[in-house]
Amino acid sequence: MNQTEIKEFYVEELKLLKRIQSYGKEQRQGKLERVEKVTMLLLYRIYSNLYSSLLLTVAAYKKAKMSFFQLPIGIILRCCYTDCLFALYILSVDKNRAHEELELRTIEYANSLLERREVYRDQVKSTGAEWDDDLIDNFWELTMEDNFLGLLTFNDNLEDLTLTKQSKDQLKEAGFVNTKSVGTTDQKNFLTGIPELEPVATRLFHYYKYFSQYEHFSENGQGDVLASAEKNGTDNIHLPSAIKALSAGVQEMMKKRSNVECDYDDASYEEK
Repeated sequence: MNQTEIKEFYVEELKLLKRIQSYGKEQRQGKLERVEKVTMLLLYRIYSNLYSSLLLTVAAYKKAKMSFFQLPIGIILRCCYTDCLFALYILSVDKNRAHEELELRTIEYANSLLERREVYRDQVKSTGAEWDDDLIDNFWELTMEDNFLGLLTFNDNLEDLTLTKQSKDQLKEAGFVNTKSVGTTDQKNFLTGIPELEPVATRLFHYYKYFSQYEHFSENGQGDVLASAEKNGTDNIHLPSAIKALSAGVQEMMKKRSNVECDYDDASYEEK
């Protein structure tokens, strides 16, 4: 990728950042319906990641060495595509399916926190507190109970109550139709069944799959295995086009969110 193409990539990133920023400033404040609120959070994530990519693009231009910076840029962009596809999914399914999906992801997030006890210990010890691990673990349990008690469960041992993940059976008993959040491929399959979203969702998914190569290490290289081995070589992708595909997806997010907002306004929706 030459300097001209890097500059074009920068221009497309900056253009999309400005569009998201302008959209955010125009949105109403205050209490929002859950899908509306989550869509804004996903737009913020895309904006934040894209801004980081922009800074790396500037560094790549100054150093005239895109091959060094393309790996972190690709990993960052992968997250943008997954967020965009997920936003389009929850904006396109019916309200009950969207809310169940959001609840499942919140539960899965709480489950993942159960496996970061060591991180919490290091965080506490970094403050200089001279507490043993058992005491820190006790604080950790109490913190989890305060914030995620309704999303987790307790084990069956009454003598040693500890928080554990909810089982599939427990989720079914609670009324969940699904017991696992929907994957990116399934999101794409649903979205491509909607004629007006099919071309956008297809391009988003293809770029997501492409940049997934960057996340998973291979001794043959990261990204396209046909990448040039030259000092300033890059793999076989036109990055400005990648941002244009993301921009089209973001535009659909904004359009569908506006439609959802109008639907709730017409129904005099009130958040419970």
